[in-house]
Parts: sequence; C-alpha cells; structure tokens
Amino acid sequence: MFVALSKFVVANELTASVIEAFKNRPHLVDSEPGFVRLEVLCPEDEPREIWLLTHWQDEGSFRAWHRGHNYHNAHRGMPKGLKLVPKATELRFFRQICS
Repeated sequence: MFVALSKFVVANELTASVIEAFKNRPHLVDSEPGFVRLEVLCPEDEPREIWLLTHWQDEGSFRAWHRGHNYHNAHRGMPKGLKLVPKATELRFFRQICS
C-alpha cells in the first residue's frame, strides 16, 4: 500500500469553509484506478492545519491521479479567497507496513 500525506495550513479565516468543502467534496478521486481511501484530518492543537491521507494500491496510481485532469477538478470546490501559509505545505510519501 502506498500512502500520500499532504498538509496545508489555512492563512485566513476560511478554515471552517475548507472543512465544509471537504465534507461536501465531489468524490472524484473515489473512482480513480488504484484508489483505496481518503482521510481528512485536523489536529486538535492546530485547527488551521488540514492533513490529507490518501491510500493507494501503488505509487503509479497516485502519480497518475496527481497529474490528471480530475485532480485539478477535485480542488475546484475550495472556497474563493483561500490563502495558505507560505512554505507550510508538505507532501510526503509512505509505504504502509501493516495496519
């Protein structure tokens, strides 16, 4: 299993709107080849941080999604005017060992 962890930090007052956008997301990734599941997390001690864990059957499936058309369409639901903290965005990759 391949896991992509992305983190971003909301810089303005739109955190609640971002969370709502994820709750109402269009689920475009759900039907992508190799996709397993998505988890959206927010740390209790840093409420402006949003963490996304996407689980994939393999790295190639993630890479195909990440550079594909649906990837960009899936992000169109983010609130207008959203600003992120510069240099706080991260994208890391993991190999799941067990669960």
